[in-house]
Amino acid sequence: MTKVLITGSSDGLGLAAAQRLLAAGHEVVLHARNAKRAEDAKVAAPAASGVVIGDVASIAETRSVADQA
Repeated sequence: MTKVLITGSSDGLGLAAAQRLLAAGHEVVLHARNAKRAEDAKVAAPAASGVVIGDVASIAETRSVADQA
C-alpha cells in the first residue's frame, strides 16, 4: 500500500482521513503543529507509523515536516 502524510491530522477531517486510510491498509504518517497535538493524534490513530511536528505556515517548517515523514 501507499505511504501517506496527512497534514492537520490531530483532529477533524485530517484525523478522519487518517483513520480511513489506516483502515484501508495504507501506511499513514500523522502531522501536528505541536507536541501536545501530536500526542493526541497518536492516541486517536495508534496504527499510524509516526507523527511529525511542524507549523506548515512556514516554508522552512513545511520542508522539515516533509523530511521527517
